[in-house]
Amino acid sequence: MELYEEEAEHLGPEFDTTRRACRAAIRTSPALHYLAHYSSGVFDFGVDVLGDPPATPGALPGGTRREDLKRLGRHLTFQVSALDRSLQEVRTGRLIRLVLHTEEGALFCDSVVPTEHVVGLVLDHAGAGPLFGHPAVDEADRAVAGLATRLRAELSLGSLNPGGWEGAGAVAALPARDEAEPHVTVGEEPPAPCLSAVRARDLHVVAHVVDGEVRALVDCLGDVSLAPFFKQVTVEARRRFYQGFVPELGALATRLNRAVAPVVGGLLVRLVLDVEMGAVYYYRQRAGEYLVGVTIDQSRVSSADARMSGLSAELTPPGPRARTSER
Repeated sequence: MELYEEEAEHLGPEFDTTRRACRAAIRTSPALHYLAHYSSGVFDFGVDVLGDPPATPGALPGGTRREDLKRLGRHLTFQVSALDRSLQEVRTGRLIRLVLHTEEGALFCDSVVPTEHVVGLVLDHAGAGPLFGHPAVDEADRAVAGLATRLRAELSLGSLNPGGWEGAGAVAALPARDEAEPHVTVGEEPPAPCLSAVRARDLHVVAHVVDGEVRALVDCLGDVSLAPFFKQVTVEARRRFYQGFVPELGALATRLNRAVAPVVGGLLVRLVLDVEMGAVYYYRQRAGEYLVGVTIDQSRVSSADARMSGLSAELTPPGPRARTSER
């Protein structure tokens, strides 16, 4: 399909190499339908293979899918900034990648530097299977992450390893030792799958929330192999933070769902907040019920996501996920 490009009036030659990188990313990734670049929340340019006709000369702004995507991208860059401030308390670094995975598509907002973001979109991926590892979503996600890394290289900056994919298959195993029993912060009898999902080598925190109430919160943050991750914050401080943050994720997911669903389609079923040291995962189960996972090791972001996807499938009753009017 022919590549369509749109640029803002302020664009100058300083964006030339960035535009070439975006064109290359969308041409080499068939799953990726749309890419846009933002500076300080301002739309700079976009490239896509949506196949939509160009805007009619003299037409008023708004009303087209591209205009909707431009507004949504701007909204996401501001959300990243707000979430980044909230997550700073737990000392896991900046928010570098945001994934919004719906029943019908997925959006990605990756940070190049704090004031520069790329937003990507994959559409029409509907189909059964695990949420993490869907071929089209995975390919587009990796393409946007790779683009962010290339744009950092233009600034002589190293990779932040968004998604944890760089060398993920070659990550060295943690030193062999018996893992400590999971620590239970909330829940007299947490679901057995939640207890068994937590492990020191990737998924460090798991929570189960129903109707705004945290029914279970378990972790292995006190495992001796994770001690190097606690030089700036204590284990108990992180536990307190996640205990407060977990119930807030439901409200955040609802707000993001309302913004994303009209453009992408379907309910928001998976949300990833990827920080410099790990990630926070939201997996919707059904109306009012969701799972939260956390890893604090960036090299384990993809494996922890896969583990959350498996846990979500194990705790989801047979049949399609229930659709509701949560928009």
